[in-house]
Parts: sequence; structure tokens; C-alpha cells
Amino acid sequence: MSTAVALLLFTACSSDDVTAPLPSGGDEISASEAAAISEFLTSAAFQAWDFEDIGGGGGAALHSGVPIAIDYSVDASVACPLGGQIGVQGAISGSIDDATYSGSLDLQVATTATACGFLAEATQFTLDTSPALVLTGAFSFDQGQMVGDAVFGYAGGVLWAADDGRSGSCTYDVSVTVSQTGSVVESGTVCGQAL
Repeated sequence: MSTAVALLLFTACSSDDVTAPLPSGGDEISASEAAAISEFLTSAAFQAWDFEDIGGGGGAALHSGVPIAIDYSVDASVACPLGGQIGVQGAISGSIDDATYSGSLDLQVATTATACGFLAEATQFTLDTSPALVLTGAFSFDQGQMVGDAVFGYAGGVLWAADDGRSGSCTYDVSVTVSQTGSVVESGTVCGQAL
């Protein structure tokens, strides 16, 4: 179950079709640089997650038919390639029946970047979140299959600076809907641009 949850969350947040963020102020960055920033933040945040024990375990009997409470907290960080760090803090909560694999989960996780440096197109970028990028959402499942659509929001802002002297800010306000068939539909704005 933990692998399925991780894959669903990763798909919801890292679609290749996400419109690249553009600056809401300051100097401009190219669309490809902005896409690299967005992809980097998402992949680095998920690197810090550890889904190994999301099912709880704790000695619970397998297939007991009793809903098992899920209260999985995450508070972790990973080093950025060129200094600084990405942190994730928050929780996934809900319940799962371990016999029918039915239940629901809610999540609220904040991603923070602190003086986080990485390279994109031969340009070094340094990122700080302001405010943190907060991922929220909920989904239900029955017999291990998702019921209805899963809707996630990802909102916050990023301050960026490039080693060529450019800098700016970027706001995120995105809704991501994942259907039962796995299709991903995004809406909202990324740095003032409609998706």
C-alpha cells in the first residue's frame, strides 16, 4: 500500500505537463529555467519523504478487518546539490482497513527551501521559499483502488537568485486533479500565468 500511495502523490505533484513558473517580480528567467526550478523543488521534496512505514505496522495483525489509524508525520530534509537544503514537514492521516484495503487519507505537507543551490542550464540558482510550498489534499480508496478523483492543492512562493545577477519571486497556486484512470488535470496559476 505504501508504494501505491507514494506513486500517487508523486504523480500528482510532478507531471511533466506542469506549466513552468515565471517570475512575478524582478528579472526574468527563461521558461526552461523556470521548469527546471519547478522540477527540482518537487523531486527534492519527494527525496526527503520516507514512505517505508506509512502503513503503521506497529505489530498490528495482518488482515484483521479492523480500520488501522494512519498518523504519519514527516519532518525531514535533504541537502541541495550546491549548498542549502530542502525540508518537508507535515502529516498524512486517515484510516485503512487492512483486509479490504479501503479507507481515506488526508495530507498537509510543507516544503521549504533554505539557501538551496542547484544548477540549471549552466546557471546556478539559489532558492528560498516564501511562504513555504504547502501540499494539501485527500483521497479515498476501496479494494486498493481509488474512489472518485483525488484533488491536491500546491501553494506558496519561491524567491530565486541566479549567479548572473538576476533575481525574482514566484508564486504558486495550483490545483491538481488525479482521476481513477490516472489522468492528471491541472488548473490555477503559476506566477500569474493560468494553467
